[in-house]
Formats: sequence, C-alpha cells, structure tokens
Amino acid sequence: MLRRCLPCLLLLACAHTPVVERAYDGHVVRGRFIVPEAYAAFLRGSVAEADGDLPSALASYEEASRLDSRAAEVWTRIGAVRCRANPRDPLADASFARALEREERYARAWAAKATCDLARGDLAGARAAAGRAASLDPSADGANALLSSTAPPAQGEAARTAFLALTVTARDPTTAWDALASWAEAHGDVSTWARALEELARISPAHRDKVARGAEKLAGVGESWEAREVAAAAADVEPRPLAEDHALAARLAVDEAIARGDAGAVSRRATRVRLPLDEAAARALLRGSRPLARELAREVALADPGAVGAQLVLAGTDDTDVVGAAHDVRVSAEVPSAAAFVAFAAALTHRSSPAHARTALAGLAHTAVLPGDDLVVRAAVGLAVRGAIGADVLPPDGIVELAALLGAAPGAELQSPGARGLDARHEFLAVALGHPESERARALGVRFATMGRSDPIVAAALALVQFATGAATANATARGLLGRDAGDPLLAAVALRIAEKAGDRDVARRAREALTALGGRSGASVE
Repeated sequence: MLRRCLPCLLLLACAHTPVVERAYDGHVVRGRFIVPEAYAAFLRGSVAEADGDLPSALASYEEASRLDSRAAEVWTRIGAVRCRANPRDPLADASFARALEREERYARAWAAKATCDLARGDLAGARAAAGRAASLDPSADGANALLSSTAPPAQGEAARTAFLALTVTARDPTTAWDALASWAEAHGDVSTWARALEELARISPAHRDKVARGAEKLAGVGESWEAREVAAAAADVEPRPLAEDHALAARLAVDEAIARGDAGAVSRRATRVRLPLDEAAARALLRGSRPLARELAREVALADPGAVGAQLVLAGTDDTDVVGAAHDVRVSAEVPSAAAFVAFAAALTHRSSPAHARTALAGLAHTAVLPGDDLVVRAAVGLAVRGAIGADVLPPDGIVELAALLGAAPGAELQSPGARGLDARHEFLAVALGHPESERARALGVRFATMGRSDPIVAAALALVQFATGAATANATARGLLGRDAGDPLLAAVALRIAEKAGDRDVARRAREALTALGGRSGASVE
C-alpha cells in the first residue's frame, strides 16, 4: 500500500525523471536513469583531475554537466577545478552556486567552496562554508532529488553495466572506482555505490576510511544490508583496526559475520576491528542468534571469569542467574558495553516484568549507546517505552524513535537541519513528527523515494508526510503500515496516530492490539 501511495508524494517535487530498477546480489533498488555518456565524461574528468591535467578535467566535467545538468557533484567538481586553476575565477563561484541550487545541503559543495575561499584568502568565507559543511549530517552528502516515472528495467541494467565497464577498463582504477562511488552516491544508485566502495577497498587500502564512512552513510539512509557488506570490506582489507571515529562501521562489520552465523568469523572480525568479543556476543543475542551468543560469551567467560559483559550475555541465554549477574556488574570495576546491558535488560524484561527489570537494572553502569547503531538503539527504545530502562540511556536518534512511539514530537533541537547525532532517516522522522508539511520534510521525502525503502523508520516518516500533505488517504497510509509489518512497534504507533486522526476505528483497534502485544502504548488519542 505504501508503494502505491508513494507517487502521490513524489508529485510534490514537480519533476518527472525516469526511475529504473537495478538488481544487485538479490536486491532490487531504484534510481534515476543516467546515460552512460554522462558518467563516462565524469570519469574522464576524475582521471584527468587526479593526474593534475586541469584543462582536460574541466572540459570533461563540463561535458558531463551538459549531459546531466542536475548533478550537484558535477558542478562541485567544476567549481573545484576552476578554483585550483585560478582562485579568483568568478565562474568557480557560479559553479558552486549551481551545485547548491540543486542540493542546498550538499556538504561536499560547501567543503569545496570553503577550500576555494581559503585559497583566495577569504578566511571569513572559508570559515562560514566549512561550518556549514560540518553542520550537515554526513549521510546527507550528495543528495540529489531522484524522481519517478517508469523506464524498462533492461535499460537501467544496460546503463549500470556500461558504468561498470567504463570503470573496470579505466587507466587509473583507483580514481575510477572512487569516481563511480561519488557518482552513484550523488545519484542515489545504492547498488552501484556499494559495489564501487567494496572494489575501492579491495584495490586501494589507502581509501579504507572513505569506504568505512560510506558504510555508515548507507546505514544512515536505511540500506543496512549494503552497509554491513561495505563495512566488512573495509574491515578485512588489512589487519590495522578501523579508526576510532568509525565505531559504527566496526560494529556493522561484526554484524555481517554474525548474520552468517559463523562463530570463528565473528571472533576474527571482532579481533580485527578491536571490538570486545563479549560485545559481539551481545550483538548476536540482540539479533536473536542465541546459540551463537552463548558460544561467544562462553569463550570469553572461560578466558576471564570476571568478564561481566559475557556474564550478562550468558544470563540472557538462561545459562546463569540474572539477579546474580546484575549483582556481579555492580561490584565489578569493569563496565560492560551498551549492547551487553541492553541485551541483558531485554532478557530480564521478557522473563519478569518491566517494573522488576527496572529495579534490577538500577545503578548498572554501561558504556553509552552509539548513535546510528540500530541493533542496540531500537532494542533500547523498546525497553524505554515499556519503562524497563530510562530514556536517559537513549542517544538522540533513540529519542526521536521514542517520541514516535509515544505519539509526540521530539524537541526542537532534534527537528533542526543537521541535528547532532541524527542520521538522515532519523532527521526525516523528527521533521515528519514535528513539521510534516515543511519544505525540509518534502525535500527529505524526495530523497528517500529511492533509498531506504525497506527501512521502518523511513516508512514511518514517509507515511506521516503523506498523511499531512494529503498525498495519500489516511486509511490507505495507516493500513499500509500495519500490512507492512504489524510486529514493528514504530510502524504500529504511527499507524495508530494516523488512524485515530482519520477516524478509522478498525485500523486503530488493530494498531492498539499490536502495541499492547509488543508492550507499547495502547491508550489515548495522539495529537
């Protein structure tokens, strides 16, 4: 039902560009059709720029702009090349302006403008542009509006094949795959974006940080499967651990091994990214892989009987006494991971009651929940809405989800563009809850028309915007959410919110029943 309603929302963007479907490792993704000639020109420009041949780079980028004038990345590159050749070139400013006209929140355009301002000695301008770039959520880089109609899948697959052929045969493969990753990200082609990042990791370990950052961006737009695959590629390229600022990518890489159910692979991957094995065990438990969690936790406990994180996981798998495990944590100097704490809290709540769990958990120290870590955040939100843990445990993205579950809007600071701690989809949900008819909500709705389609957070935000703008009937929107996954409390809560406003008693009843079964709210109407 949500799929049928989506074209209504997209009409708000007032553009009509063909959408194509591309198959990649069993996944079907949608994106705007781009002629291969445009990418070929962009690729030639990237290679020439890397070689320092600025005239050839500029000529190729300008050719790409004529073939695809809507690409913010192309105009950003034109501005950057012009500025390198002559920092005083007014056409560089014009190019940056055209890039930002197409995507005002394009962080790379702001960063390139800052570099240009600095080169011409404009410190104030450089500071302002750099600050604007830094304020934007990294996962929102290269957000071009990718709008709909229809086009034959074969045409899209032919274009994608042409892109890859041009890249594989390029003289400089590192520059070529890097260019393809930038191009695919800017055009919302998730499968090609992920493929390019994986190849970039394989052929150029020096780009490892960029690949890890790409994995985190993919997670931030709701493409979790691709995010884990790309993170695994970044983790495995060399034995050196990922940088500390890629903690999310490290966890995504371990989750990829957990999904395969291979304890040896999990241990090796956790060691490589320097993630404690007891946290890996907790993540396995949160994913529902109880035997794997028990095996990993036992390995840790045998090596270190005082490892409280492992004891919490074992308690969560019914191997030890939960009350005793809680006591051990209180008297130990070791602080367990947030994943171990949340997994233990979930098991304790399941076996007793939220009130009893809250009493038993009171005072238990643990590390902070990492923003963007869906596996832990969503479980923690579920516990918070039931009262088993306090909302103070949640990071900003968890606060947004909790607000949606409670039928409220998050604080104003979480509804502002580029709010700290929010990835793109949680920003979308925050804005959809507080200002669903705003220009920002519309722009994010267009962005997520081709990304994150299977993500419940994106689905909830799209439904709220559709309902508020009249782009789809309330009954169809609410029923679509329940039909999508009645077992997801966020979708049920948003369905209830919409159904009550629409007066759809049947859907409201079903949504309340789903929330009651899941331990969520079941009461009053939500304004």
